[in-house]
Amino acid sequence: MNHKITEILEGLLFALFWASATPATKFAVHSADLFLLSCLRFLFVGVVMLSYGSLSKSNPLEHPSKKQFGQLFMLGLLNITIYMCGFLIAVKTVSAGLVSLVMATNPLILVMMSAVFLKRQLTRFEWIGTFISLVGLVIAAIPNLRESHATLTGIVALLLGNLSLSFGSIYFSKAQLTLRRTTVNMWQIIFGGLLFIPIVALNARHLYFVPNFNFFVSFLWLVFPVSIVAYSLWLHLLHKDPVKAGIWLFLTPVLGYAMAVIILHERLTLFGVIGALLVVSGLFYSRKRTVAVEKQTVS
Repeated sequence: MNHKITEILEGLLFALFWASATPATKFAVHSADLFLLSCLRFLFVGVVMLSYGSLSKSNPLEHPSKKQFGQLFMLGLLNITIYMCGFLIAVKTVSAGLVSLVMATNPLILVMMSAVFLKRQLTRFEWIGTFISLVGLVIAAIPNLRESHATLTGIVALLLGNLSLSFGSIYFSKAQLTLRRTTVNMWQIIFGGLLFIPIVALNARHLYFVPNFNFFVSFLWLVFPVSIVAYSLWLHLLHKDPVKAGIWLFLTPVLGYAMAVIILHERLTLFGVIGALLVVSGLFYSRKRTVAVEKQTVS
């Protein structure tokens, strides 16, 4: 198969699977408490990755030091547990389309936080791109809040989850772990899943679990296509070309919004379309100078 066609298929498959996480979670809520679902999901994914690493000869398991285990625990707390708690609260009260758009702004939150904590100077493109995306989010949120398809609590929880994910990225850059990306991902997933256990225990009175067809399809979809395949494709795309990988990531809010309309039958509104276009435009514009610099570096 042609190299370019293979590359496009890999990118589309990643974006499609990554964007499907919100609709799949929306389906799962009918069969299981979302905190219990996430606990089972991440522990299962962690066991699968740990088993693969134990049996693999080409990528054998790395053995982190005591200090590195502490750093991996923090990454699990920030990137998995806290981030997912915000996402899960939002999924119950916010439309899937709006959730996808808010989640897509994480790179912009990270840019702003890197300016504060890493003393990185922001470019004019990043400031303007962030403003455009923020306007898009406000426009997309207006009909959702007005028609009770979203709550302020849900949106705030989602933003706090994104904030935690950005803190995790900054912490990772400062920790300077010498482990492989796959090792870091495996242990942060395991720790993140383990940290969900006390949350599930505290939420025991509200737990429900119906092991029906809907549960198993949703659970297996979140485990394999989303957590394992999509993330593996993301690492593969990053390794090949970080610039192009970033572009595929920008496609996920559009696909997420489309899935919300087609699969979940959420209403397509003019506010939503304009908001989605502004969010994606802002994301692209904020990357303008970065892309140019990275291309010069590669050449």
